[in-house]
Amino acid sequence: MEFETLIYEKSDDGYVVLTLNRPERLNAFSRKLNEEMGLAIHQILKDDEVKCFIITGSPRPDGRPCFSAGGDLKDDTQGVPRWDYPDHVGPLQLVEDKMFRANTPAGRLWFKRPRLIAPKYTNLLWSPKIAIAAVDGVATAGGLELALACDIILASETAQFTDSHVKNLKIAIGKGSVTTGLARRVGYNKALELCLLGEFIDGKEAHRIGLANRVTAPDKLLEEARAMAKKIAGMRQEAVQVTKLACRTAEDSDLNDSWAAADELLEWMKDDPSYQGLQSVTSEWADRKR
Repeated sequence: MEFETLIYEKSDDGYVVLTLNRPERLNAFSRKLNEEMGLAIHQILKDDEVKCFIITGSPRPDGRPCFSAGGDLKDDTQGVPRWDYPDHVGPLQLVEDKMFRANTPAGRLWFKRPRLIAPKYTNLLWSPKIAIAAVDGVATAGGLELALACDIILASETAQFTDSHVKNLKIAIGKGSVTTGLARRVGYNKALELCLLGEFIDGKEAHRIGLANRVTAPDKLLEEARAMAKKIAGMRQEAVQVTKLACRTAEDSDLNDSWAAADELLEWMKDDPSYQGLQSVTSEWADRKR
């Protein structure tokens, strides 16, 4: 499938690099980019060869890095709806509802996703395939929301994170619920500060407060993202999916409930005919030097 606003690169190592490609508009989300993001994620989810994917942004025309500046306000001023496209709640979503069997680890994750106004965010949150955001340059408003919807955020030292809904747009939150993602990542106090003041923080500060998982030199960002994606793609995917499901469930539960859910998922995995337990790795570990 060819895209106008995205670069879709499939690796032989089991992952895809999805690059937002509207550099002249700071990779802002137009109607077309929203449509193509949905189609690209759909393509990733249905491709059994793809186990993991990276989302990043094309650099600006002058070469400076950029993740995404969020929604394209130029569309809004011209009266072009960025969200009201046919596949939002139409045929594509109906197909996606049946993409994974409900009694599999992938299905248990996928069926938890809510059908909200911005499906690209919730589809990432509950995707059975791990999403890695590789962020350099500006990530604000919808760009920050996109990164927060990913499972792992890798940040360059020169990344610039902020939320501009209140400061610049005079509105709160946004369709990707930046307040939800930030509060869960960095806690209420820091999330409120970032949302209200709209001040940029770099990759090192993002890592310090827990917004980013790791921080790298700018020229090492995609190299590290690719290495991580390759490593995850090489793992047993049922184990990856159940681990993600348990972690997501823990976010929505109290301590006792999340612990009980994790135990239930472990017992459920043992019923899988392909599950071999510790004996599948005993011989491998027996030969290792301690």
